[in-house]
Amino acid sequence: MNLVTWLAKKYRRLRWRLQLIHTPFRFRKSLGILRRLSGQGNPYLALLRLLWPVPWYFPCRLPPRPRDIIAYEKEAYFDQHYSDLYDLRIIPLWRWRDTPQRSFFRLYEALCAHDEPYIGYETEYFWKRSSPAWELDQLRDPREYGCTDPEQYAVMASLAEAMADSFNWRLGWGFRRDGNHVERDDLRTPMEFNPVKPPSWTSNALALEETLIIHDYGHHIGSDDSYFTGSVQPFEKRNIEASTASLRTI
Repeated sequence: MNLVTWLAKKYRRLRWRLQLIHTPFRFRKSLGILRRLSGQGNPYLALLRLLWPVPWYFPCRLPPRPRDIIAYEKEAYFDQHYSDLYDLRIIPLWRWRDTPQRSFFRLYEALCAHDEPYIGYETEYFWKRSSPAWELDQLRDPREYGCTDPEQYAVMASLAEAMADSFNWRLGWGFRRDGNHVERDDLRTPMEFNPVKPPSWTSNALALEETLIIHDYGHHIGSDDSYFTGSVQPFEKRNIEASTASLRTI
């Protein structure tokens, strides 16, 4: 066996062993995903950008006002602005650098865009992030990001309260954010749990003078929204027409 053949054999064996090594970063899978995403450019450079540690968390920017998003055709907003998002969320590095505030703002955009599938996906994404940083009451006041529009503030406050209710609905059925679900003995009796609370800033959001219609079903859906388990539907009390049904996926 000559030297070239020996080196080639050693290289193949080393490469095979490296393929058996699994790390939380999942570089190979991440590269495969980035290769098929047209909006990310060169996949290797995109991966290097994900590895760049300063700043570690992605920047968070205030999204457009509700009426600016509502002006799009139904579900067209996410196709234009977040075409790669479903795949990016599979990449561990991307998830680690994502933040609860960014996820909340995306959910707000999905609500205003009337993108019901993505409302469900983003709600599940937030729900399954069980670390203390992702507690709902830790969401920061949108005014810290420059929110001055009363409609936007009212929608975000209503959404945060509706998220708390949807999380408590899951907890009542025995679901847990860390995946350690509890089986109910009696389907008619909710489980005992520590309720999720919305962030305190939501109490500062006032009712709108003019009705804001986000989801137009031809009638006022506030008091008829049977999915809401609280005393007053958060959107209804702020004179906003919006359904919360898609927040309750399982």
